[in-house]
Amino acid sequence: MDIIRTTINHLQQFMPYQKMDIASLTFLAEHIEVNYFAQGEVVLNHTTTEPEYFFIVKQGVVEGHREARENQFYKNAFEFEEGEGFPVGPLLSHSPNLSQFIASTDCFVYQISNHVFHELRQRSQVFKDFCETRVAILLEESKRIIQSQYATRDQEQQPLSLPLGELIRKNIYSCTPDTPIRDILNTMDSTGIGSMVVVNPQQQPVGIFTLHDVLRRITIPQVNLDTPIKDYMTANPITLSRDDLAYKAALIMAKHGFRHILVVHPHTQVLLGVVSERDLFSLQRIGLRELSIQIQEATQLETLKDCQKEIKRLTKNMMAQGVAIGQLTHIISTLNDLISEKVISLGIAQFPEVRDIRFAWMAMGSEGRLEQMFYTDQDNGIIFEDTDNREEHRAILLKFAHQVNHDLNTLGFTLCKGNIMAMNPQWCLSTVEWRQRFSKWMNTPEPQAILNSTIFFDFRGIAGDIRLAEELRTWLCEQVSTQKMFLRFLCQNALSNRPPLGLIKDFTTNHNDAIDLKINGAALLVDIARLLALAHGSTATNTVQRFKDVVDKSGFTEKQIKGCIETFLFIQLLRMRHHFELEQAGTELSNEIKPSELNTLNTRVLKEAFRFIRDLQSSMANRYRL
Repeated sequence: MDIIRTTINHLQQFMPYQKMDIASLTFLAEHIEVNYFAQGEVVLNHTTTEPEYFFIVKQGVVEGHREARENQFYKNAFEFEEGEGFPVGPLLSHSPNLSQFIASTDCFVYQISNHVFHELRQRSQVFKDFCETRVAILLEESKRIIQSQYATRDQEQQPLSLPLGELIRKNIYSCTPDTPIRDILNTMDSTGIGSMVVVNPQQQPVGIFTLHDVLRRITIPQVNLDTPIKDYMTANPITLSRDDLAYKAALIMAKHGFRHILVVHPHTQVLLGVVSERDLFSLQRIGLRELSIQIQEATQLETLKDCQKEIKRLTKNMMAQGVAIGQLTHIISTLNDLISEKVISLGIAQFPEVRDIRFAWMAMGSEGRLEQMFYTDQDNGIIFEDTDNREEHRAILLKFAHQVNHDLNTLGFTLCKGNIMAMNPQWCLSTVEWRQRFSKWMNTPEPQAILNSTIFFDFRGIAGDIRLAEELRTWLCEQVSTQKMFLRFLCQNALSNRPPLGLIKDFTTNHNDAIDLKINGAALLVDIARLLALAHGSTATNTVQRFKDVVDKSGFTEKQIKGCIETFLFIQLLRMRHHFELEQAGTELSNEIKPSELNTLNTRVLKEAFRFIRDLQSSMANRYRL
């Protein structure tokens, strides 16, 4: 009994055993055998049928080698340390084991028969879930711990992470389009409401009228109060589904200055309620809308510098309140868009001749993907209407862009080392020239050219006439999905950067004993998401949205796509936390993190994340015959 108790105590140090009930742990401990393997000895060889045993490392390190193939993308090795188990996949699928597991040090292992393994899955839902979605469970546990480090204890609810359906006020006041303005003003006065929703006979919103409209549209122009509201309402108001998270409403309010958002049924579009800025922000000290107004009203760069400091404060506050990392980077990017728009507006004031040119400022890279963090440089370009005055317009736009790029640099958006900026004549192109540039990349693909061009496929219009960028995106999606050779080269480029998994130690690190979480982590999934999106006609630029868009088209299972998203968001969360820690320490921001400074859980999760990416890359290599 002492041996069983000792075994249980040891296993409870690790996931998933620390979450399992004592009865299941006792069953496991009672059926465990302990075995010793000397360094270099084979623990489990390739099998032609389901493996006989499931192993858990008790002490030492076991190295797994996948079935060797000639292609470089399949030469994989991976390590299992104390508390980690193998082989899970072959046991779950009752299939042969194609890997060889060798003791890389002298080691002891726990082992149970495959019958006990399957029985344990039946007895323990925790163990069953972990075996089937172990990466997702480890990611969730790690995210919970990281987020708790920033959590505020005085808030039980986190409004921005709730579905709008849980926040809306359902005592809706609505009217028909033909209702006289006088009746609406009387209702607003007697009830104290700040807005009236205008609906059609199907109860779908067709307009909104707010207190803000009264002064601007009714009082000052002295409108006849018997006029129907349809002539003075804001028509076709922005609506969100009850299933949308509140942070989306907050972003729309921040970007457009709205105080109310209409919430509708996701299928029928019937009005369900209204959410106001007070509903979103009354429970938290977040000045999202106030900050956006401050940015939009800024008249000099110094004010925008102060706004950037507030963005960091606000982001940390929101992280503490449970806002997910994908939402945080979306919020940062949206606020940075506003800053860029304001800098561009200030630039146009200095170069008024720009007003006569139809153009759009395009964000690329992380801003184009709505994935910006605090440590970022500039990646941008200009698209302008092709006319007989092309060169004259380009000359004007280049002078203007030079000013904007350097103003953004003053605000902390450093100049791009690769010179991918609007002030570079290569990236200040007309509509025709951009199509020609993309066509050249697609029709005559060369490895180095593709390596240099991938960032441009993430473009997004953020200022000016953004329809120019949208039309280019639509055209690109129609063209690229048929370019099989280009997509193959794009895949080859995506696989040229491999996860930093070590053969002798957990990770391969640089000269600083660190891993670059952007280059060696997030970028690997960004590249695959971009490839899948372009191959299957998605117009999205955001990595998570790209994965979601191809879930039924990519050939990957829903579970695999979910794994892509969870792995990407975990790496992004680690990056964000690392940036916060460096800033707090007064250290220059960097994406490099030392694995030796991670706790045991995050080390294990990062290893699992990199293994997942490696397997994903192998699948992509097989698909494109690389």
